[in-house]
Amino acid sequence: MVIMMRDGVNLAADIHGELTARPRPVVLERTPYGRQNPDQPELHGAHAGPVPRTKIAAAFNAAGFIYVIGDCRGTGQSQGTFTKYLQECDDGVDTIAWLRDQPWCDGRIATTGFSYGALCQMAAIAAGATVQAALFDCGGFFDAHESGIRQGGAFDLKQATWTHAQAIRDALASGDDEGAQALKNEDVRTWLNRGPWTTGHSPLDSAPHHLSNLMHFWQSGEFGPIWQHPALYAASDVSRLSAVPAMFVTSWFDTSLLNGLQAFTAVTKSGAMNQQLIIGPWNHNAKHTTLAGATDLGPEALPQAVLGAPLSDYRVRWFEQMVSGGQQTGPAVRYFEMGGGEGKELPDGTILHGGSWQSSDSWPPQDCRTLQLFVCDGELCRDKEPEINWRADWVSDPDKPVETLGGAINSGEPVMQGGMFDHSAEFPVTRTSGKVRSTRPDVVTLTTRPLTEDLHVVGPVEADLHVSADVVDADVTIKLIDCYPDDGPCLNVTDGILRLRYRAQKTVSEPLVPGKINRIRVQAFPTANRFQAGHRLRLDIAASNFPHFDVNPQTGGPEGLPGARRIAQLTLHSGPGYPSKLNLSVKV
Repeated sequence: MVIMMRDGVNLAADIHGELTARPRPVVLERTPYGRQNPDQPELHGAHAGPVPRTKIAAAFNAAGFIYVIGDCRGTGQSQGTFTKYLQECDDGVDTIAWLRDQPWCDGRIATTGFSYGALCQMAAIAAGATVQAALFDCGGFFDAHESGIRQGGAFDLKQATWTHAQAIRDALASGDDEGAQALKNEDVRTWLNRGPWTTGHSPLDSAPHHLSNLMHFWQSGEFGPIWQHPALYAASDVSRLSAVPAMFVTSWFDTSLLNGLQAFTAVTKSGAMNQQLIIGPWNHNAKHTTLAGATDLGPEALPQAVLGAPLSDYRVRWFEQMVSGGQQTGPAVRYFEMGGGEGKELPDGTILHGGSWQSSDSWPPQDCRTLQLFVCDGELCRDKEPEINWRADWVSDPDKPVETLGGAINSGEPVMQGGMFDHSAEFPVTRTSGKVRSTRPDVVTLTTRPLTEDLHVVGPVEADLHVSADVVDADVTIKLIDCYPDDGPCLNVTDGILRLRYRAQKTVSEPLVPGKINRIRVQAFPTANRFQAGHRLRLDIAASNFPHFDVNPQTGGPEGLPGARRIAQLTLHSGPGYPSKLNLSVKV
């Protein structure tokens, strides 16, 4: 079946279900990965491999739905040229309108999809499409400039690794095995080390349209018109999202996290009903395992532990309820609080961190307050402002960036992997006079004293710092780490980054004045982690997190263009006049 768009381009789709019976509601899914290829979220513990589309369709058909799965423009068997993200507003609106006009559709349409498929839904709704229910599974942009494409002004390099992988997928789909192999032979990490990809300076010379899509975002640092496109900025009109019963599914180690939380919070504050939020501890497309990176979150981490069924089954029942005009039952928010494990190494080499599901009527939970941990003489002190001036100097060499080790990373393989890892070896520390210090000249490490009772960090994480540098631009990164007692593992919980030229506002860059102390706020992704009694909270501060984010050349040069680099000296200040601190949302 083909569906014609407003510009005459035909998009390919498969329609599953009995079309000659009475009209029925439709579940629509759109994907750039080939409509015959099932996504990983269909997996759960009982499946050894991906579930075929026919089985997915059968579940929807049995519940009384027609199931439609379509190839995005320029992918699979659809016509046209693929323009990443931006094409999905008009194409989504047109597809939904076409479905509603078919005699076998009763006018009720629900949308589903994972990752890019979730983006397809949110883009269409943000552009004015009306549907009866939507399941945004680990994707969709509430504000892509703030998270997902850029973060804190820095560029998320999963956009480059995804683009390279998509170019390979397209070459294989077109039968160009030789071209696909040539792309596979490129050393993507080496290319990322060389700086921004541009024409003649990338591994994508054989896929110029993909390179053009990538460059468009990489070279747009300031929050200008491109970032206000509905596909990238559903925040521009919350009323459109609020009109749709929605389930937002995300996880602590997924780049969709902040967009999902912001969208859910915005629509619930607007008074929207039938909104549901599920936050797991998984990596992107890994709900069928209890592992996140090199850490095991325990048997309770699987979705069925809280939903009573695999997500693939739960969504069918939820669609039935929403499309029929029913009301949502149960808590609005289910989130997995990590921690509580022994920290021991399991036979497979992973570390048991554990965790449990919690519920709430809002996000963050209403029973939370802000805890301030001040930087006092090289330590993190609870609710105690610094009484003496203290400083820590560190170096940032763009040619030797601080290596990424876990975090909220999608589509980064084989260059980088998301999740939770032990930082004891890669980021070692020493203890002198009871204080913890990083052994690396490019990382500042601050810790609390061992906790006397459990601390439940649930919600936003922000570092409010005072920093100076000898350059006109640099990045500041933060990483919150859960350190087990003695020589136990130190597990990354969440991290964040800020490009200092955007410290005041994201619409206009403002160079640093070398030597001037600036107050900055670095936002990490929200989290939920139980720091047990005897553990320490550790905050690592650096100036790069590569290859998760592009390396700042520290020259103030234009975004997204190769050029000169320079080494920077940065200083963290804290004292009576400059009280640097870590702000945490904690359950009381």
